Amino acid sequence: MSDIKDALTRIHYWFQENHPAKIASLASGLTPLEIDNVLSTLSFQVSQEVREIYEWSNGYPMDSCADDWIFYPMFLLSLDSAVSEAKTWVEEHEEIALMYKYAGKPVLPVCMSDIEFLAVVATDDEQTTSPVIHISEIVEISLRYSNLTAMLLTLAESYETGGLFIDGKGYIEKDEKKYADAYRKYNSKITDLALERFLKIFPEDSSWQTVQLLHNDLYMSNSYGIEIPPNNLKNKVVNTLLNLLQDEKYDSGFSVVLVLEELRAVDALIQGLQHPSKWVRSRSAFALGKIKAFEAVEFVSQLLEDPDPVVKEAVKEALDMFRNQR
Repeated sequence: MSDIKDALTRIHYWFQENHPAKIASLASGLTPLEIDNVLSTLSFQVSQEVREIYEWSNGYPMDSCADDWIFYPMFLLSLDSAVSEAKTWVEEHEEIALMYKYAGKPVLPVCMSDIEFLAVVATDDEQTTSPVIHISEIVEISLRYSNLTAMLLTLAESYETGGLFIDGKGYIEKDEKKYADAYRKYNSKITDLALERFLKIFPEDSSWQTVQLLHNDLYMSNSYGIEIPPNNLKNKVVNTLLNLLQDEKYDSGFSVVLVLEELRAVDALIQGLQHPSKWVRSRSAFALGKIKAFEAVEFVSQLLEDPDPVVKEAVKEALDMFRNQR
């Protein structure tokens, strides 16, 4: 049995034992031939994981208003609904089509909540997995899980350990610490996916939106306590961001500093303390205090003489954070 099938079996068993009504209406699975027939109408390919999840269950139609959100915090879309929605995104005018892409690739929604989605990214030939992304109601896209298998294993373990549970009103709730433990276990490499995406799309789009997307991805993974160890990917991204800070024509240095903060790039943030922009200097100082970079205290303290009051205030806040963290 594959890991994804094992996770689905565990989720199904947990609900049968603890809240069978929530899983009773889940549709039966499709045959491999039925799945291939539906997917063949797409203009792109999806991972083997998608086939395995729909062999387990065909979920719910998009217009069913399903209350049984066993894939917290969403419900599984039927394959017909998922493909229909994906085709709409791909076939819309160019601006819309670009919004519903990840690193230039189209996506297939598999889970839905109101007008938010979890979607898998199109794959190359014979690729068995691909990232799962979150699409917000205002079409902000960010990484959510390393792949579908990681997502379902996270959910299975969370249900089993109390990371996810059903309250007295029948709603699925989350224990943040226990859920984070399961998330880290199965998504430890998710930051590499974020860094790879940035390096892939940056040469063609060096706008602040590209930098902001990376910040969103890293902020999410950091919120679950996933560390970003030093490696070639991180070094390449840090060097790229430093080059942006040194580019006088680039006016979104503040966004760059936010990413450097998420990367815990201390040396780069120290360089930011000398930037011509007061916003870059102030945020660099604040970031160094926030990430507890005690080796930078001397450099931050030197900005107490900065002529700009915004910078001085940020330095005072940073020094307060250093003192309170010792």
